Amino acid sequence: KLFLLATVPLIVSVAVISAIVANQSRQLAEREIQALETQLIEAKKIELKNYVTLARNAFFSIYGRAQPDDEDAKLRVTQILAAMIYGEEGFYFVYDYDGNNIVSPRQTDLIGRNWSGQTDPNGVPITDMLIETARRGAGYHSYTWPKPSTGENAEMVAYVTGMQSWRWALGTGVFIDDVLETVAIARADMELRIRQTFVQIG
Repeated sequence: KLFLLATVPLIVSVAVISAIVANQSRQLAEREIQALETQLIEAKKIELKNYVTLARNAFFSIYGRAQPDDEDAKLRVTQILAAMIYGEEGFYFVYDYDGNNIVSPRQTDLIGRNWSGQTDPNGVPITDMLIETARRGAGYHSYTWPKPSTGENAEMVAYVTGMQSWRWALGTGVFIDDVLETVAIARADMELRIRQTFVQIG
């Protein structure tokens, strides 16, 4: 009886301490992981904005002198953008404000079709939101999109800017599956360390 009276409180104490340590460790690690995810995605966003700036600089002399109805200038700009692919997945896209795709070099089946009302598999609006963002000036939008190289859906962050005189939404996007994979590995490592802590306390 004395042994039980001494052991039971000890076991309860150890269990409570383990739960507290695990909970605090998990909260601290989760904050660090979220900070890492935010930092990686912000770096991607800065990269996207720079890409769009480079694209605009490439055709600024044409766009800057063109009238809203200058079809020859529009054709030249679309040719420039269609040729500006980068990496394995990177490309520029253009939609007019009515939802028609004008440039999509890696997924040419989109060109010439109207994509108003388009949503991703999760119901997130794509084209309409990109156009609305471009109308306001510029900004970011996240959605699921098929990767040109594989056709598999992946999370994408896009940056879009408005070419107001032509009523065009110009943008580019980057897939963040590498970021999500890094975050998933960090979370798995966190859970492993918490389990090891439990064993050490035991």
